[in-house]
Amino acid sequence: MNNPIMEAILSRSSIRAYKDTELTEGQLDALKKAALASPTAMNRQNQRFVFVTNKEMIEKINSAVLDGVIASGNMEFAERIRSRGGRILYSPPLFVGIFAMDGHYAGVDAGIAVENLAIAAKSLGLDSVILGMPSAAFAGEAGRELAASLGVPEGFEFRIGISIGYKDTEKEPHEWDESHIIEVK
Repeated sequence: MNNPIMEAILSRSSIRAYKDTELTEGQLDALKKAALASPTAMNRQNQRFVFVTNKEMIEKINSAVLDGVIASGNMEFAERIRSRGGRILYSPPLFVGIFAMDGHYAGVDAGIAVENLAIAAKSLGLDSVILGMPSAAFAGEAGRELAASLGVPEGFEFRIGISIGYKDTEKEPHEWDESHIIEVK
């Protein structure tokens, strides 16, 4: 296929191990543009993209996920996280949290933005994993304090996140089942 966008989409997979290599300013700038170019319902643009490259803050968010799961009382899930080494964000050089105000399309808009970031990352020679579990880090009072420490304005809630970096593992893209397509002609 000679279409680089389709190649990026079809070759992408969820990577859960990253090299300890920082992204370049050019890569970060391109990813910021990809986030900001994401369409939103009625062009409201009510999202905030938190780009975290500080390793200590990434680890703090990672730990806060487990703390949030424990605080929710879901001990079975907490043990599952612990059994996997407690890794939720997978120590990437970049974690992007997408926060939005409440609204009917906030989740859809965040989904569009995270996919833009995943495809842009792949096109830049990077890999990624899309993450919903960090929502536990931003729940309750502790979560609001964590969000505030990241500069998230009041009234914005975590919607989805993505870890991005240079892969330190191999993983084939998932297989798809064409029977999931319903054609109406």
